Amino acid sequence: MGVSAVSQAQAPAGKIILGPKGLFLPFLKSETYDPRDILEALASDTEGFARRYFRLLPSSFELDEKARKLVEHLKKPIPEADFPQFLRVLGAVCEQAFIGPKRMLFDISYGCNLDCVYCRRHSPINPGDEEKSQPELEGTFLSLPYMESVLDDAKRLMVEEFLLVGGGEPTIHPQFADLIQAVKSRGFGLNFSTNGLALKPKLVDHILQWGVDNMTISVSGVTPKSYRATHPSKTKRIFDKLFQNFDYLNCRRRELVEKTGQEYVKPFCIFLHVLTRDNWHEVVDMALMGAEYGFDTIWYKLVHPSPWSQHLCLTLEEAAKVREMLKEVKKLAPRLKIKIDSYMDQEINNLQDDGTWAGYFHEKRRCFVGWNFSYVDLSRDFSFCCGDKIVGKADQYQGFADFWLSEEYAKARHCAKNINYGAGNLPTYNGGEIIDEFCRSCDNTNFNDEMEGLLKKWKLESFLGDA
Repeated sequence: MGVSAVSQAQAPAGKIILGPKGLFLPFLKSETYDPRDILEALASDTEGFARRYFRLLPSSFELDEKARKLVEHLKKPIPEADFPQFLRVLGAVCEQAFIGPKRMLFDISYGCNLDCVYCRRHSPINPGDEEKSQPELEGTFLSLPYMESVLDDAKRLMVEEFLLVGGGEPTIHPQFADLIQAVKSRGFGLNFSTNGLALKPKLVDHILQWGVDNMTISVSGVTPKSYRATHPSKTKRIFDKLFQNFDYLNCRRRELVEKTGQEYVKPFCIFLHVLTRDNWHEVVDMALMGAEYGFDTIWYKLVHPSPWSQHLCLTLEEAAKVREMLKEVKKLAPRLKIKIDSYMDQEINNLQDDGTWAGYFHEKRRCFVGWNFSYVDLSRDFSFCCGDKIVGKADQYQGFADFWLSEEYAKARHCAKNINYGAGNLPTYNGGEIIDEFCRSCDNTNFNDEMEGLLKKWKLESFLGDA
């Protein structure tokens, strides 16, 4: 936080006037930014936030009118457990990063051991991916020492969870098991996505040993025919081996349940199916198969539309049939003892005839992803979201924390939040813009919904204002 956090309003002699961005400057104990200083000073189970804030505010500081009205609005106590999410949503209101993102994503592997037809990087039918012309990238991985340095920055910024996913398959990273240990030993939650092909017994045992929290396994087909349609290079033998992996995972989890007496053991296992015109008719069977192999949740998702993948997208007629199937699946779910993720509802209920489903972001909503999510690209540069929008170059910053608190990141957040309220768009380092066509089928709408829910919780919507 720099001088922009201090208001330029006329100050009485000896007083420093603080604007909304500078609300917490008086409570920081050192030049090294640590949100725990704020939490330690102002979190309380009993004393209202505004009362506590003004009682502890040093006499040398004073709030400008906007900051004062904001603090006075926050009359209820904010306990320690709620304080991190409070700081994130208040940061979105004040356009300042008061705390690190709730979750971060590592794109750790360029390569993949699969060829999903809808994949932006490895689809055999996507002729437009420039990275395919660089075969030397195939064996590229994000290094473990670099990721450990990011983990240490994230620990200081109170990040809660790491996601291991991206344009390649995470489990083929040669130090994937070490990375699991590095993340979990620092106390973070860990969620990774995989196609399941590398989930051999040794890796499964390691995952269980370290208590990986969530594992999303993307399959997109429950018959050899539909699996081959989505993954053209894979045979029935590979399909059968994949489900043998699931069988071992299920058996080991059941063993641990019996051994520990717990109702549930980690990881929480999600059975993901991207619905295409080749597999949408299997919606019910996907749920039945997921329950048979001990998955906890079924997650259905639509294809992200691109010119080269348009023929994979559901027609509106097919989507109507899928909606009826989803109703049937939701009725079955309690008997199957499995959950059906609600994320699909938003996509399929907003589906357009061009295959997009989130165009409303261009029309009326704000994007708050910049406060609760961050993405470390395989290049070590920083992407604003899953849309491959590089907004910070690694060689210009002394680590992740330096970038997270930078003016450059603040400008990117401001753009995404206020694009529909008077802000201009901004170019990215890799030739695009922060708000672009990718946003019409946003992969982070659930993260944005989370932030909107927090705004309502503390009744902060009216403080958002225009750009």
